[in-house]
Amino acid sequence: MPPRDPKLRPYRTVAWVAYFAAIGIAVGFFVVSAVKTLRGNSRRREAVASSAIPTRATLRVCMDDLDALYTEQNQRAWAMGSRFEGSRPLATWRDWAPRWDDRVEDLSERCRLDVAKGEWAVERAEMAAARDAMIALHRAYTAQVNRFADEHGDLARAAAETMAHAREATRPSN
Repeated sequence: MPPRDPKLRPYRTVAWVAYFAAIGIAVGFFVVSAVKTLRGNSRRREAVASSAIPTRATLRVCMDDLDALYTEQNQRAWAMGSRFEGSRPLATWRDWAPRWDDRVEDLSERCRLDVAKGEWAVERAEMAAARDAMIALHRAYTAQVNRFADEHGDLARAAAETMAHAREATRPSN
């Protein structure tokens, strides 16, 4: 190997600094992403300045919305065991879960579930406790889906594909 030209040393130094900076930035993004994923919902709940919900009817609408989110979550979880269709059967949960989290967060803000004072505070605190239990259940479901996908996702995909092929083979020809 021929000796390195000393006139090019500053350029080599800049290239090495840029190389290590790029690696450092990539590792930094990876760590931040991993921490956000492990922590769950990265957005912090902030209390809304106004603590009043105008009417009891509004409170009932908030409860109906919370109940609908709870029902939807449970239906999705049970559907995972009964409908493994398509080439990515576990991806449907992974696609749906963040949107569900956002809807729960929107409900929390709209209904002021984290405001501890004012009118209907006791009722909102009960709804906040129900929301927190529902979020804990959602995290457990998501952990199970992720664990299953990591350990047995290839089996689930293979089973869904072979079932689709078997259905196609047994359909009457036109």
